[in-house]
Amino acid sequence: MITALAQAQQPNPLIPVLSRPSVSPKLPQAPKPSAKTAARRPTTKSKTAKPVAKPVVPKVEQAVVVSVSDSVKGRFIVPQVQLPDAAAAARINLGLVDAALGEDLEDVPQPLLVNTAITQAHTEFEAKTNDFTECRYEVLYNDHGVLSMEFTSEYRGAYPSSVKRHATFDLRTGRLLEVRDLVADTLALQQRWQQSINRRITGHLRTLPKDYPQIETDPNLLTDVKRRLYWNDSTSTVELQAGEPRFYDFAVTSFGLVLYYDFGFPHVLEALQPDTDYQLLYTEIKQWLQPKGPLSFKIEASPPSLKSVTSPRG
Repeated sequence: MITALAQAQQPNPLIPVLSRPSVSPKLPQAPKPSAKTAARRPTTKSKTAKPVAKPVVPKVEQAVVVSVSDSVKGRFIVPQVQLPDAAAAARINLGLVDAALGEDLEDVPQPLLVNTAITQAHTEFEAKTNDFTECRYEVLYNDHGVLSMEFTSEYRGAYPSSVKRHATFDLRTGRLLEVRDLVADTLALQQRWQQSINRRITGHLRTLPKDYPQIETDPNLLTDVKRRLYWNDSTSTVELQAGEPRFYDFAVTSFGLVLYYDFGFPHVLEALQPDTDYQLLYTEIKQWLQPKGPLSFKIEASPPSLKSVTSPRG
């Protein structure tokens, strides 16, 4: 059976074939080596070294978080992490101890290691040289190479109180992150935050007389609250000081970036202060995130171009 390719290679009897005279080509003769010319040695190609493959660094997504405490009761509880990179873990652990205990100890041991810091906190508590009575933590986010923590400290005294702090780390490097590491356009983020503060204070002042009836009977109290909130009655807006709000305290969650702004009310007026946490969803701020930052995975991929879309076959 003759294939179609073989049939195409056979000469067609209807087409005349023009033959050319066969002429054997003349090859140039190599010149004879003279007596003075030494015979050349064949050149050898230099062997190129093969590139050495770089070691593959494992991608760290989450950290193992363990609790370290002073006793069975667990008055002072401090988190510590375990990572494949021991250097990164050590760097984070120092930052966790500092965030949990560093600002509350009267005498800060150096280096600030977890066991010595907890021992110092317990010693000061038993000796009653410090109003610091308790600390605990909560993991807010632990994924995609980012760890975000919330620390709560309790204090005794005439007015028992508590303070919350936050710390966010890069699990790959162990570095303590700032807002500018996550967000490229911090000015746009600050303006959006200012709008959120305005909306909250507006609603807070509207419902304040209902929640606290003493406001209506004490006009000086309402005036004091508005002053502490930087409220301008003529413009019905909050007029913060220059450069405010600043990115002093923040946290990362699964839903968005949480920014904290405390107006610093005294303890006797603390109940009249609005909530301090402002959550900005990733859907609102994704266009301002760092393209290659720790939260770049939150940026949605651009839609495919027309060239990459294949038309269906008919």
